[in-house]
Order: sequence, then structure tokens, then C-alpha cells
Amino acid sequence: MSVYVLGAGGVGTLIASSLSNALKVNFVVRNTAKLNNLAKTNNTFAIKRLYENNKTIKYTINGAFPADKLPDSKIDFLLICVKTFDTVKSLTPLLDRITNKTRILLVQNGMGVVDELYSKIWTKADSRPTIYQGVISHGVWQSPEYHNTYNYNHAGFGYLKICQVPRDLQNATAEDTIEKDDVIKKLVQSDLNVTTYSYEQLLVYQIQKLLVNCCMNSTTSIINCINYKLADLEETDALFTSVVSEGLNVLKTAYPILKTSPLANELLSVEKEVKFVKHVGFTINSKNSTSMRQDVLNLRNTEIDYINGHIVKKALESGMTAPVNDTISKLLKIKLAVNRRSAEENA
Repeated sequence: MSVYVLGAGGVGTLIASSLSNALKVNFVVRNTAKLNNLAKTNNTFAIKRLYENNKTIKYTINGAFPADKLPDSKIDFLLICVKTFDTVKSLTPLLDRITNKTRILLVQNGMGVVDELYSKIWTKADSRPTIYQGVISHGVWQSPEYHNTYNYNHAGFGYLKICQVPRDLQNATAEDTIEKDDVIKKLVQSDLNVTTYSYEQLLVYQIQKLLVNCCMNSTTSIINCINYKLADLEETDALFTSVVSEGLNVLKTAYPILKTSPLANELLSVEKEVKFVKHVGFTINSKNSTSMRQDVLNLRNTEIDYINGHIVKKALESGMTAPVNDTISKLLKIKLAVNRRSAEENA
């Protein structure tokens, strides 16, 4: 059985590395330069573990192919790690190879992608593939010298939590078959600290991670710094508290299931969430450069609309406002626009 990776950036490559010894892993590649460089190394790439004194481990995958030249007529398992805003567009060339027997694992920042897939691609429940949702806290980024390769820095050891998403989001009690999936089993057995949960449980962890991104990704991008440089600042604590407080207020209204969830009651308080944000950002991933910061530095579109912007969207849908997260979203977009303008002026 083959596993295809759509979006083999830092996270996609890290997860692929954990499967490469047990399964046939293939990258779906759009970047010709990266494809050529991978061919020169016989499909081998390296992951440097910064948290283990820069220990570097090499991994080899089965192959890498453009979307229109995949060797399999049907895709058994697809790992999707593309940017949230690019999911539907990136999936479109593969749709004729995806059936309701395909399994798809989404591991992305932000929230709202499953809703898009169900409303724009698979509108009928019985036509939908099995979708798993992943929440990851491992920190991964690429040094400039690794440009156009699949070599990455694993900056912080975290976790990967996975659940099976119901084909019908209004029927969250549908049968869960995640424990029987061979690929998921391999991930659980890997060294990435992978665990499986129910859909209701993972929603809590997804919101927990969303708020980490709302604080860390946007702030490091606007300020332009590595994570640890925000630590131990009174202003950082105040900002994160405002982001989290507003976010939880909106999300607990937007997702009513949270109000009766014991796990949500246990984890999703302002004090505990701010503490969690700082633990992930300043302890686990202190040396990390967030993916959003890397996007801003490289003048790429960001996922802000699926992170702080998701809170703004849910607030509007619920008849509420989210001025703190809205302001951060606007500042991030201004930062990117100014960087692009400066690059044009200096060209």
C-alpha cells in the first residue's frame, strides 16, 4: 500500500519520515527544483533534531511525482499538509484518484478546512472519503541553506493527536474505525508521540492548538523573531491573555458541544490555556521559527484567515465581535503587504 503526501513541507516531511521505513511513501510535488534535488539524493532527505544536539537522521522515500503522474490509479492513504487556504485547489488534480474508500489525514494549522471540503468537494456524505484530523505541536522549520530540498530542522519535540472526522458532522456518534487503520497504527508506533482520540475530544485539543497559533504564529510574524524572544515579557503575557480570553469566549459559543465536554471544562480556561501557549511556544519550541513567520519572510500567503481569522469568522456567525483577533489579523496582513512592497522597491 502506498501513502501519498500532499504538502511535503516541514510537517509533511516529518510525518513522512516516521512512515518511510514501514510503507511506500510518495511525495506529490509541484516544485520542479525540489523534485530534481530529491532525485539527486535517490529520494533521501535529512531531519536535524535540534533538541538532541543537532542529531541528523536520513530517510528515504519510495518516490516523488507531479500530481498528473502518480503511479497508482487510486489513492489508498493521503496525508495533506498544504496550507489551509490551498487545500481545495491542491486536491482538485487528485480527485479522480480519490474514492469513498480513500483515507485522508489532515495535519494543518488553523480550523475550518473540513467544512470547506464537505461544502465544496464532497457534498454528499456517502461520497466522502474517511477523513482523519491531526493536531501537531512538533516544531519544524527550514534553514536557508536547505532551500529547495526536503531537509528540515526538527526544533521541538511535541505530539501528534489524531481523530476520525464523521462523514456527517451533525452525526458525531457514527462508527469510528481509526483503531483499525494500518497507517494510523504505524504512526502510533512511531517516535512522534502519536495518540488517537474521539472527534469530540480532538475538537478540544484542536482549539487548544488553534489558540497557540493565534498567539505564537501571528505575534512572531509581526514582531519578526524566533519564539523564545517573546518569553518573560509582561506585554507578551497581557497580549496572549487577551487573545485567549476573546478566543475562548467566541469558540465556546460557536461549538456548543464544548459546554458539556468534561475535557473542555478541564483544559479550556484562560489561565490554563495561556500557560499551555507559553509551554508550547517557549519551552517545547523555543528555538522554532513559526511557519507563519517563514511565510511572511518569504513573501508567501499566510494562514491567518484560518487562525485568528477563524475566531473572527465564528464571532460574526454567532453575532459577536472579536476585536483583538481582528486587529492581529489586520496587522499581519499589513506586515506581509509592506514586506512585499519593500521587496519590489529594492528589486
